[in-house]
Amino acid sequence: MIETYFGFDVGTKRTGIAIANNLTNSPRGLAVIEHPDTNFDWIKLDELVKEYKPQKMIVGVPLQLSGEAQTMIFITRAFCKKLKNRYELEVFEVDEYLSSNEAKKQLQYNHYHKNANRSEVDKKAAE
Repeated sequence: MIETYFGFDVGTKRTGIAIANNLTNSPRGLAVIEHPDTNFDWIKLDELVKEYKPQKMIVGVPLQLSGEAQTMIFITRAFCKKLKNRYELEVFEVDEYLSSNEAKKQLQYNHYHKNANRSEVDKKAAE
């Protein structure tokens, strides 16, 4: 049975969303949800969940090199709880330290402008 997963790169202004499945194991950037007023657009995510019907959600949790929690970890873990309660799906946390920096490097390498579009970086980081 093919399972679909959503991956999230949570930020204070934007959240990147990637999609993957257990058949190809190849994530791809799906969407970016803007939230400049710090209110997450759950309606947009509801639409994506309805369209793609993920079975699991994976959220990147930022840890420092020393393993200590960053300030964003509290925001990210609150987001995880809301995901779990809203969609009643399994939510997994994975260490995503520096994923946005790595995504930006990959986009630069692939001939994007050196100041790659933040939405593209956020989608890539969610992968």
